Amino acid sequence: MANKMNNQYSWNQTLKFSWGHIIAFTALIFASYVAYMGAFYQNGGNFGAAAVKVCCIDVVLLGTFIGAQMCKGSDHKFGRCIMAERVLIILCPVALIWALMPANHFWTVFGEREQIETEFEQSIGKTRQMFDGYDQYANNRIAQYEATLNTISSQKVLYHAVSAKAGLDGTNDAMVKANYIEALRLQLLSENTDSLRQSATAWIDKAEQGVSVWNAFLVGNVKLISSAIEGWHNKLNEVSTPVLSNETATGQEVMPYSEADQSYDEAQQSLKQLSSIYTKADEGVCMATVWSGVLLYAMLLFPYLLQRRNEKAKGYYTLLPGGKHRGRGSSLTPQRRNKGRKPTQPAPANNHANDNDDIFSGTF
Repeated sequence: MANKMNNQYSWNQTLKFSWGHIIAFTALIFASYVAYMGAFYQNGGNFGAAAVKVCCIDVVLLGTFIGAQMCKGSDHKFGRCIMAERVLIILCPVALIWALMPANHFWTVFGEREQIETEFEQSIGKTRQMFDGYDQYANNRIAQYEATLNTISSQKVLYHAVSAKAGLDGTNDAMVKANYIEALRLQLLSENTDSLRQSATAWIDKAEQGVSVWNAFLVGNVKLISSAIEGWHNKLNEVSTPVLSNETATGQEVMPYSEADQSYDEAQQSLKQLSSIYTKADEGVCMATVWSGVLLYAMLLFPYLLQRRNEKAKGYYTLLPGGKHRGRGSSLTPQRRNKGRKPTQPAPANNHANDNDDIFSGTF
């Protein structure tokens, strides 16, 4: 019997962790994730800035909603606690509205998810086209070089100095031309360019998987793809820049890959358009922000609603002003309450009265 009395848990003694806290912290996790995604999209992919903002939001939400519950369940200094409780309850919706501002941006992005995902896939497609464009550029340049060598070989009188310098003297022109063409082919379509294409294609395939606005790596992938495209383009341009000595012998102009193909510029422009979609300012409040805000407010308020007020404060300190006020003297002592009264016999203890008042119980 003594152990039974010692194990009883009273709302009048301390705060309790109840199932209401589980609901509240579930809501806090969801609100934090949505706010993080909104801040992340808004600042263009800065993980650190978004994380700091969400940490501030969590501190404010916990300080208001859980702080109000702690003030309500206090077992001393009722006068001060009720004043703090009233202030915090007023600040709760204000804090939630502030927390929903980055969340509103996420819901705006979520509303345009189809356009964003489609634009991302198109950007990936244009990135692939860059390598297809390079192959076409290399083949056209090789074909043009072959035509130039044929012209020099067939018109030795007109291009006597060039043909003599190139070794096209009529004795073995076919082999000489084949060697020149093979040299240009090895320059433009070597194993290095093939390896670059394969690694880039594998990387693009991986980045293309799981495209969703719920995935924070979407923004990171956009930045990485933009940077990777620039690196690939510079490498291809570096390979295509050298011009063989007799490529321009007949007046042909040989341009590097960057000037001959626009796939790179189109891919970068597509990625910039994609970035502008998820970073543009909100034009209003989304309906998803409204209904999620109402739901989150109710869930975050559960610990406060389930918290019982101390028995000594009931009837004297209430959330709304108007109860009987005892003054600033917090809880009254039994001696002051019973002064001038006849002593009464204590009621028999009922060890089973609070059997249902365990650590996970609660009431509105």
